[in-house]
Amino acid sequence: MIKLKQLLTEGLKEDAALEYLGLIVKNGPFKGRVYLAGGAVRDMELGGSPKDLDVVVTGDLNSGMEFAKWATQHMGNYKENSNPILFPTFGTAKFTLQGIVHNGIDLSDIDIESVATRKEKYTQGSRKPEVSQGDLTDDVMRRDFTVNSLLKDLTNGEILDLTGKGKEDIKNGIVRTPLNPDVIFSEDSLRILRGIRFTMKYDWDLPMFMIKGMKRNAPQLKNISQERIRDELNKILLTGSPERAIKLMRITGLLDYVIPEFKAAYKMTQNKYHGKNTVWQHTLQVLKNTKPTLISRIGSLLHDIGKTTTRTVVDGDVHFYSHEGVGSEMARGILEKLRYPNNIIDAVCLGIKNHMRIKQSGLEGDKISDKALRKFVVDMGEHLEDVLSIIDSDNRSHAPEYCMPNQVPNIIKRIEQLKNTIPTKGQKVPVTGEDLKVLGLKPGPLFKDLIDLVKDKQLEAPNTTKEQYLELIKSHLKSKNI
Repeated sequence: MIKLKQLLTEGLKEDAALEYLGLIVKNGPFKGRVYLAGGAVRDMELGGSPKDLDVVVTGDLNSGMEFAKWATQHMGNYKENSNPILFPTFGTAKFTLQGIVHNGIDLSDIDIESVATRKEKYTQGSRKPEVSQGDLTDDVMRRDFTVNSLLKDLTNGEILDLTGKGKEDIKNGIVRTPLNPDVIFSEDSLRILRGIRFTMKYDWDLPMFMIKGMKRNAPQLKNISQERIRDELNKILLTGSPERAIKLMRITGLLDYVIPEFKAAYKMTQNKYHGKNTVWQHTLQVLKNTKPTLISRIGSLLHDIGKTTTRTVVDGDVHFYSHEGVGSEMARGILEKLRYPNNIIDAVCLGIKNHMRIKQSGLEGDKISDKALRKFVVDMGEHLEDVLSIIDSDNRSHAPEYCMPNQVPNIIKRIEQLKNTIPTKGQKVPVTGEDLKVLGLKPGPLFKDLIDLVKDKQLEAPNTTKEQYLELIKSHLKSKNI
């Protein structure tokens, strides 16, 4: 639980840290040379608190590192090789405000990134630029978007807009590059995905010349590591309009390099349950309706990917037999390629594989037995809420006459009513191997079968006593002549 003090200081730490940095800068040897840069200034212009405090320092290529060393020595928290951490190859440094309390606020967990103003020249396909000394204008012109190009002079608090477009674009909500998009995207094509994220995160406009620039440069995503693409995709999926972002990824050609398996879904027609919506259109609708958790968003995005390989037509009717199982395996391959951790992959695939499991429980969720519902809850484990979110979103995205908005809400109510009778993770089985030995049985495959029999009975009749379980086992053994 978050403490009240934490709630009161939420968002204030960065403000206090920035004020503290301003004080030491204007009273020290770096006066007039240190500027807050990037997203922190953008956030302040939007009326929020700065986050991710990055500063640029004018001078030679060592200036960022020199400032970090001076700042930590001045604060008295300098530690060789750890505060600051120096990256001589790139001329950057990172330091913390460990032990600093300003205006009653502890700044110990605030990190500062420090770099010298510079020019960068990229070689095709490489993320490692050739770095040379530059001035403030050189530095802002290499940034991804004008809205991230503003600087704040920590000496006098002045906001510098050296592109002449930053403040205007923040005010009008426009995402564009400081230079020709071909130049900016060629330096780091991940910026194309970042542009889509910013557009959706802030509900800003993306000019047509930017969309065309993204499309021209989309093939360059092949030069980006899967891990970086994955991290940006996660942020995109957690925006307020993930379906619009994914649609824009298709329009710009980016999706062909991130999840090419979707190509077959774009124009694939479905059956009566989906009306005129293609697999692609239905997918976007489900994504729109899903709760904003990473598992549900990835799961909803890929929930019907199996339809792209299972579509069949029988007597004029379209079917997607076992698409949930096929889709689960396809999703695993997609997510493994994108270097997702195993726990995320397993959770997403669990949701996809089971998104059809309670479809037949009726419009009101009353046509599934308590036993089947208990088993469903046990099988879904800690991912129950995400799986139900995917199912609910899918239900709500069907054709009007087949839409089932009440099914999952009522299922959730039933689960709440049954919660005291549903076995929990780690709960001991009422009958153990020792009990089976007392019956004269020897350990072996039979033990597992009998324990599974007990577990099944437990789901059907949770109040069964141990003695009744043992009688059930005896009857089962007798019927099998064991």
